[in-house]
Amino acid sequence: MIAHHLSLEYKLNMGWLTRYVDGLLKGEAIARSCTDCAKVSFPPIRVCECGGCDGVWKTLAGTAKINLRTTGQDGNFALACFDGANTQTVLRLVNLKGTATRGRLLKSRDGSPTLCLGPEEKDA
Repeated sequence: MIAHHLSLEYKLNMGWLTRYVDGLLKGEAIARSCTDCAKVSFPPIRVCECGGCDGVWKTLAGTAKINLRTTGQDGNFALACFDGANTQTVLRLVNLKGTATRGRLLKSRDGSPTLCLGPEEKDA
């Protein structure tokens, strides 16, 4: 067997998720509201639970309620629901006290779109 190093560089097109990804990079919660039933999904989903495929983009406040939390080998994580959304999402908790029940979406620090929840301004 011959060892050979292979390096690949490529870019992925975000497609219809561009608004959402751009929002994450800025620390903004950009959700999708179904035009058929008005349910708001964050993160956005392409096909709503009602079966509707059309939606409009909506900017949420960026604050969320923590419903469940856990600690793993890679850090603290939670299942949270963003204010104004009908869906929940899993995200990383950053600098939040163990007793915190709410947080705010954090701006990406390394240039990659990430879902991280940190303290609200009043708790920072």
